[in-house]
Amino acid sequence: MLEMSAFLGLLAGLLHLSAYALYNRQMLAGASRPNTTTWVLWTFLAGLNAASYLVMSEDWAKAATPVAGALACAVTLALAAGKGKLARLTRFDWVILGIGAGAGLVWWGSRDAAGANLLLQVAFLISNIPTFRGVWNDPLTEKPMAWFGFALAYLLNLAVVVLRWRGHPLDLAYPLCSLLADGGVGALCVLRRRTLGLKPF
Repeated sequence: MLEMSAFLGLLAGLLHLSAYALYNRQMLAGASRPNTTTWVLWTFLAGLNAASYLVMSEDWAKAATPVAGALACAVTLALAAGKGKLARLTRFDWVILGIGAGAGLVWWGSRDAAGANLLLQVAFLISNIPTFRGVWNDPLTEKPMAWFGFALAYLLNLAVVVLRWRGHPLDLAYPLCSLLADGGVGALCVLRRRTLGLKPF
């Protein structure tokens, strides 16, 4: 029988996949208009993040969410690319890719998965800037429910890290940064819609 922390880890991964399924359904229906270039970056970063976090934490329950997210991110990119056009990478995008590649080199050169993963969190946070800017300018480009679903998955993931605590503070960085970023997108979407007199959901 699964212990509670392992069950929550599995639940967080499944919730993450469900949030992606909701996002992809919204995207295919035209209710969300993703920036395909951003999803290229996120897919690259998510793959590195999942691998480094699994090696760093040495715990499948903690890593269920990033692994599920990396797989679902690739599917979302494929759907977004099939639905629209991939824009050329901007200088900003290349900087983020460079940080991600640098994290990979740190990991490969020093075998320091924790250091690489922490660098990836910086890249993830920076890569969210275009999404925040897009939602601020037009809150109808995204729907908040999927983003709150992502945030809830990260909140459960954070609980798993605490329940399975091994004295590694860096285990907290991924779920905490992701909770703030994705929850922030959902919250901004609701706030901007209310400010403009639109339905929040």
